[in-house]
Amino acid sequence: MCLSHPRDSTLTFDWWISLGRSSAGRGSTQRGPQRLGTREYTLSDLISRWLGRPLHLVFGAALLVSTAGAPVHAAPMASALEMAKAERIGQMPDEAPSHRINQILAAKDFNEAELFALAGTHPVLVQHFTDGELKLATDYLLSLDGAELHKMRIGGTLIRMTKSLSAKEKKTLEVLSDYLEEDHGKLRGVKIGPQDGRAYVLQLTYQIKKKKQRTYEFELVPPATPQREEQARVALTKYFRARPSRVGQGVGSSLKLKDGSFENPYALADTWRLMQGTMLGAPSPLQEVMLDEREAIDGARSVRFYGTERTRVFQNVVQEVPVKPGTTTRLRVQHKTEHIRVEFQQRRSDFKVQVTYMYNGVPVSPPHTAPGRMGSHVWEMLEVVSEVPFNANEARIELISSLSGTAWFDGIIFEVIEGHQYP
Repeated sequence: MCLSHPRDSTLTFDWWISLGRSSAGRGSTQRGPQRLGTREYTLSDLISRWLGRPLHLVFGAALLVSTAGAPVHAAPMASALEMAKAERIGQMPDEAPSHRINQILAAKDFNEAELFALAGTHPVLVQHFTDGELKLATDYLLSLDGAELHKMRIGGTLIRMTKSLSAKEKKTLEVLSDYLEEDHGKLRGVKIGPQDGRAYVLQLTYQIKKKKQRTYEFELVPPATPQREEQARVALTKYFRARPSRVGQGVGSSLKLKDGSFENPYALADTWRLMQGTMLGAPSPLQEVMLDEREAIDGARSVRFYGTERTRVFQNVVQEVPVKPGTTTRLRVQHKTEHIRVEFQQRRSDFKVQVTYMYNGVPVSPPHTAPGRMGSHVWEMLEVVSEVPFNANEARIELISSLSGTAWFDGIIFEVIEGHQYP
């Protein structure tokens, strides 16, 4: 039904009033305070009269029309049993790539609600079951069986030539070939296994020409880092039409550590700070500590420590984080080294990450530490699990590298994994 407007396209106040007066005999009186004892009509009264239908039916019909073809989506609601299944996966070990492969295998039959519940704490893991190339690579992993699958569970490497592929493997690889826009008939081999101790890599090799091959790589089960987790949550929000966020407090919540990936170019002044650490008899030379855009496992930057046998004063990178007594926390830090070694007057114990619980800046317990690995190696995870004392209200996180050589730290996560209340 159309409404006839005045010839002048401007809807004036006088026109609205005239409409109201013309319907005064049929209108209802507005309840509540009245002006000058006269009847007043709301815009909803006018619309109801125009259409000759009850207002709630009119608006309901309008809503149906406006949302036609656009169904409303809500977050999948997990039952208590489904939540328990997700929590069981979350409690499995996940430090090594093979651990995370076992989590994938344990969650392979999860429904949407169970996946959404798991995504709250393990979004990177859940991404393996949603749309995209990561799911295609995961489908190949799940097509393995018997001895081949067992090799994946224990951290082994599997090399498969085309003639030894099972029917299930061939089917998933055909889909991958289509995705890569490669002729599946030119596939020459498949390799899958851990790489650098941090992730599994699936490699597909195709024969392009007589003496030319092309290899594609898909990274599976990478370690969780702040930036990677946020990227996964953004992608999963589009998939589930709802954001799988961590719980705000209690078990599974993330503590308020700021900029765990050093993405702020002023991170060492804004969210972290430099604090004097070990001093070896003289006030200089000072250790070099800076943000490094050339090395990072998460985001665009890491923090880099560099010292030599001549370095006399070392610096720690420090941040205080509020904590709640009675909870058990877990600090995870990725670190990489290049020629880290003990030289003149240095101590092996001065290469570590450390958590010290305090009350208003005063330590209330001995520090909890995880020693870094010396020498030269790719990114590896350090972990500190500890219980917050009953009289603590903050934790001091320290990154310490008071040795010769170069060390990088990145991808820091501080979270609650258990909790109870003190009496």
